[in-house]
Amino acid sequence: MLKMTTLPVSAILLLFFVAQAEAVEILGKITSALSGEVVSLALSVVLAIGAGILGVLFTRVSRTLKEAGDFLTVLGNALEDKRITREELAGIVKEGRDIFEVWK
Repeated sequence: MLKMTTLPVSAILLLFFVAQAEAVEILGKITSALSGEVVSLALSVVLAIGAGILGVLFTRVSRTLKEAGDFLTVLGNALEDKRITREELAGIVKEGRDIFEVWK
């Protein structure tokens, strides 16, 4: 004899398998409509956008490293005589701000 919990579980499983069959049929129609040229074009567009984003990030990171180098040079020169003047402090602050300006 069937328990009352078996019937709902069976109905859910039946709906799941029917939905899977429909999804496979829809996917089959989509893949038959897509040609190799369309797929390669879409892949090319995605890769071009990704390369552009990576290029922008590379440029910003390299500029950040350059600005950090400039900051350390100014800081090292200011600390050479173990005294920091107002002009040296202003230069240190300016170079420190330049590092963060890259990402604005």
